[in-house]
Amino acid sequence: MIKAAVELNDKDRKSIKEAVENAWQGEALAELQNYVRIPCKSKDFDVDWEVNGFLRQACRKAAEWGQSLFPDAVFEVLTEPGRTPALFFDIPATRDDEAPAVFFYGHFDKQPEGEGWSNGRKPFEPTLESERLYGRGAADDGYNFYAAMVALHALEKAGLPHGRIVGLYETDEECGSRDFEYWMQTCRERFGNVGLVVVMDCGGADYEHLWSTVSFRGAAVLTLNVKVAEHGMHSGLTSGIAPSSFMIARALLDRIENAQTGEMSADALNVEIPAVRLEQMKRYAETVGEGVFADIPWANGTHARSSDPFEAVVMNTWKPQLCVTGAEGIPPVDGAGNVLRSFTKLKLSVRLPPTADGAKALAWLTETLTEKPMFGCRVTVENAHAEGGWNAPQEMPRFARAVADAAQECFGTEPVYCGCGGSIGILPLFDKFFGSPQYLLTGVLGPESNAHGPNEMLRLDYLKKLTRAVAQIVACV
Repeated sequence: MIKAAVELNDKDRKSIKEAVENAWQGEALAELQNYVRIPCKSKDFDVDWEVNGFLRQACRKAAEWGQSLFPDAVFEVLTEPGRTPALFFDIPATRDDEAPAVFFYGHFDKQPEGEGWSNGRKPFEPTLESERLYGRGAADDGYNFYAAMVALHALEKAGLPHGRIVGLYETDEECGSRDFEYWMQTCRERFGNVGLVVVMDCGGADYEHLWSTVSFRGAAVLTLNVKVAEHGMHSGLTSGIAPSSFMIARALLDRIENAQTGEMSADALNVEIPAVRLEQMKRYAETVGEGVFADIPWANGTHARSSDPFEAVVMNTWKPQLCVTGAEGIPPVDGAGNVLRSFTKLKLSVRLPPTADGAKALAWLTETLTEKPMFGCRVTVENAHAEGGWNAPQEMPRFARAVADAAQECFGTEPVYCGCGGSIGILPLFDKFFGSPQYLLTGVLGPESNAHGPNEMLRLDYLKKLTRAVAQIVACV
């Protein structure tokens, strides 16, 4: 076996490209289309998921195809009663430098069908239109496993060495990955030393670049309950004497958020943004420009809080933000009488910067909202929980160079590093189990991909480039 990672030459890159494109024009595409046909909805959307066995079927079909490509590898479907299945694989190294393994993560479970599929497209029947594949799970996240296999097999077909490859693909991601840590623990000894984690469940703002996600925000979620009376009262006879619970709730929110600007300035909710992330956000804003605002369905001339794309990106990925996501005690407009309501409940979601301490943020929010209640009313915080965000370790020079070279070769551009305003709760698990590996968080989710919605779409032209890039990166680390 070759003793070290390779430096790719033009012949190597051409061989990878040919192998990848041939696979996605043939067997790999057929396997992915077969996956789309499986109604393997996440278990919360399929009451009889264990009896139906669709999640197990998706894992088994993937394992069979992987085994056909890598006869000496291990592909094992993990099952236990009551737990969603998972697929573990272990592909032997073709070089002997004892480099840390590369770990691949993904998921086979899907969102429900939804409504609004158009032009004869159906969620569980793949529709191929030029370079677009439509179907539930095609982009989120069914393609992931098949792309990983194509990338790795392309290296072997090109005669290029790779280190040991391991992976764990789950079937509960769409409902919170509740069994994932269990399966990680079960396979812990089998993973060995992992140096790079590849997650292809992300995406970017266009199909012209290689996108790499480097941070996710955390979140603190709680229900604020303001109660002023034991029952509702005639508003004409009591308003002005009894305080309004909504007025108090509004005042309490002012304690944590500036209602004029949306800023949440408390130290407990903010962090110092690393200089490298600021530089990456500037590059992202320069690349995307006004596209930062493009996906929001603005109503009646509404505009962004900031017209500066860079500032908008910072607020979306590294600043705390409050959203009121639900309410109780407030009847629908058509059923609302002249009543001074006895209570107002508001469900609050506070997105937190990637490196903020979720527990400390939640403690500050709870104390600030409940201390010294106005007019002696009853203010409580219920169903409170928080999770921290995630910030990728600094890219090591060899890895950063491999990513840059792959982006230039496959896309003709520099890679774009970006943060995500959402959360992926499992990422800290990889730090827990693997120490501080390098991360490649990328994917195919881009404009019109419609993950979770009707007409979910996978751009095959982009997929081919992404698969080539992953293959090159794995070969060079």
